[in-house]
Amino acid sequence: MRYAAFVLRENGELIGAHAHRSIQVVGVSASIVALHGAATRNLGAGAALLNGGIGLPVPLARAVGARGGGRVGLIVGGRARVTPVAAVLDSGTIGPVAEAPVAIAQLGVAQALTERPARVTEVLIEPVAGAERRVAAELRALVAGRVSVEGAGSELQVLQATAKPLGQATALFAAIGAMVGLLFAANAMLLTLPERRRMVAELYTHGFEVRQIQAILVSQALILGVLASALGLALGDLLAHTVFRQSTVYLAAAFPIEAHQHIDLGIALLAFAGGVLATVLASGAPLLVLRSRSPLISAAPGAQHAVQRIPPRATRALAAVALALLGAATALAFADPALTIVSGILLALAVPCAIPALFAGALVVLRRVGSRLRGSMLSLAAIELNATATRSIALIAVAGVAVYGAVAIQGARSDLTRGLDQAVVEYLDTAQIWVAANDKFLTIDNFPDHGAAAAIARAPGVAAVRPYQGGLLYVGSRALWIRARSPRDSAMIQASQLRHGELRVASRLIRGGGWAAISGAFASERHLHVGDHFILPTPGGSARFGVAAITTNAGWSPGAITLNLADYRRWWGTTRPSALEVDLRPGVTAAAGRRAVTRALAGRPLLVQTRASRVASFQASAREGLRSLGQIATLLLITAALAVATVLSASIWQRRARLASLTAQGFDHMQLWRAVVLESAVAVAIGCVDGVVLGLYGHALASRWLELSTGFPAPFSLGLADIALALAIVAGCTVLLAGALGFRSARVSPSLAFQDQP
Repeated sequence: MRYAAFVLRENGELIGAHAHRSIQVVGVSASIVALHGAATRNLGAGAALLNGGIGLPVPLARAVGARGGGRVGLIVGGRARVTPVAAVLDSGTIGPVAEAPVAIAQLGVAQALTERPARVTEVLIEPVAGAERRVAAELRALVAGRVSVEGAGSELQVLQATAKPLGQATALFAAIGAMVGLLFAANAMLLTLPERRRMVAELYTHGFEVRQIQAILVSQALILGVLASALGLALGDLLAHTVFRQSTVYLAAAFPIEAHQHIDLGIALLAFAGGVLATVLASGAPLLVLRSRSPLISAAPGAQHAVQRIPPRATRALAAVALALLGAATALAFADPALTIVSGILLALAVPCAIPALFAGALVVLRRVGSRLRGSMLSLAAIELNATATRSIALIAVAGVAVYGAVAIQGARSDLTRGLDQAVVEYLDTAQIWVAANDKFLTIDNFPDHGAAAAIARAPGVAAVRPYQGGLLYVGSRALWIRARSPRDSAMIQASQLRHGELRVASRLIRGGGWAAISGAFASERHLHVGDHFILPTPGGSARFGVAAITTNAGWSPGAITLNLADYRRWWGTTRPSALEVDLRPGVTAAAGRRAVTRALAGRPLLVQTRASRVASFQASAREGLRSLGQIATLLLITAALAVATVLSASIWQRRARLASLTAQGFDHMQLWRAVVLESAVAVAIGCVDGVVLGLYGHALASRWLELSTGFPAPFSLGLADIALALAIVAGCTVLLAGALGFRSARVSPSLAFQDQP
């Protein structure tokens, strides 16, 4: 062994002149400079620089309003102090640590601030070259399972493993959103298909060769695709750095990190290429006119209406493709949950494939109903929809894929949010008042009691006080959330999070000691079942527990383990509580109880919250981890509204000549206006039905995947509110635009019908 350095880390709160921040106090021995790490190689004298005070990174010091030589407030372990700021440190001094919310101090100073004499949380060791394995083996034998012996990069691996499930969920929803976006682009190109077909036929009849026509179409598509994709990337980058900034509240409960927005170049290039490819592929459809027997017919005035009808054979073929995609999506999702992303993409592709069949069926219904309703414009609407089938299907497809994406993503996110909310409510339901060092999601920051529990017990209106203990235990790449409950708690585990086991039996076993409830991912990793036993490395040695129940991860992606309070104290060797649970006497309100507890604490810097208040703060923290999922769903809904508005506006504008010809045939303006509104409403209704059905199925697959692959609680529900919101945005946008633009277009002059349309 060449060098060894000792580190103590404790969470706390930093209070400056401008703000306060959650931080981690890091105490280091002077020998850490000898390790020549990225954060210490330029620290220089080290001990002298931080003599008697703390060092703050420049961004943190600016945020709270601290300066070198000044003083700040520091709350650690339930005690407030005023501490001198010995130095403000930049990246040139402490490297990448300058971006972290930490307060650095000499080890002795940190031990005094945290009331942890002679305690360290980490020992950093640099072995002699070539002796790494031997030193690691000797250390493991020395600690005998009481602490973990890992490589220097182990904490980064733990952080990556903790963030991975949320990253996977985001990737699933982003993939669905990306496919929806590509389908938007393709269907927008299909909207211009009749005019582009006519243009191709005209070029062909004027002597252009097929290769020349292909070059014209591809060049047009490339220019459009490149410009549109570039604009989309620029807008996406702007949103990512402003409205949709990442939040670290979820991970900051366990790791001293700050968010830094980063746009992956590979993902950006893939999105750009996808947008261009979708545009180019859609531009090739007009070339099909060259396969017809007479391009001259396609070039004739008015022929754009004739070429829009979808052949029955093509309708049946696309319906078969939609069914095949549905079957493939189901098979993949059930064969391997990891393939759910592919399933979501296949379902998105099935949406437009099913539309021609639904469109044909809707026309039949419209004709029959219209023939029975005297004065109805349904028959005219059916005729016009059939005459402009390509345009209509493009509009339907845009609405369909928009609703599909919104229902699938928002539905799965709502399931996950509801599951987490329920987990939080049940977790905190064991007490009416909670006393803790802070309101962080995990409740793992402990503090010395110093008579606080006894003082609270004597407060008027208090019926009982119980300690709650918790912490993080690093086992491999998992930062397990350890929760130690008093046997007097009304519930030992959360009923809604139970996956395997019987609640009453499991609760009795945990109260008796020696048994634990473990998360499903941890159980699967170790092939554990209810009734099995496992070894858990603890500070007191290797502890043997029985599996009383298997639960979800209770909102913490690496997993949670629930123990008896006595077991925790035995194996972790501490009685310092992470929280105090307070029951009130009958008739005492939560507000009155909170005031009584606050007075009993006599100014100690502990947070006193009612159950409702703590539930609200915990739910807000848990939802911060899902923020990006909600942003994807919101962005998709906004994009859907804009896409439908654009497609509908273009569709109505392109039909002015047709509306003029109907005016010349004797239809008045109000009849045409009603027909336009009916056409648009019917078209979007078809898309909404298609999108809702397949979106609900995608939602079910996504929620199933969330529970199986990430361990998060995500019980499926229909999510009628989310469906109603998606339909209201898409359908409402359609009706309003159709009403406004249709009214104006219906008043077009009949003379337009006799002009040669380009």
